[in-house]
Amino acid sequence: MPPKRPATSTAMSPSIAKKTSKSLTLEVKLDIIYRHERGEKTNSIARNHGLTPSTVSIIFKSADSIKKAEV
Repeated sequence: MPPKRPATSTAMSPSIAKKTSKSLTLEVKLDIIYRHERGEKTNSIARNHGLTPSTVSIIFKSADSIKKAEV
């Protein structure tokens, strides 16, 4: 039986940087929503804003509450 490898974690590996979340402004969120409503693809919107497609999708899903915040 081969020896067990030691458990690795981000604390043990200094070369792995921690991800930080960046806050999006209301203007950016509204721009994403309006582009989606005009029929632009999710991947295109995500690339344009430097986001992941899943983040853009989450913004679409909460479009109603974001639009209410605009007023």
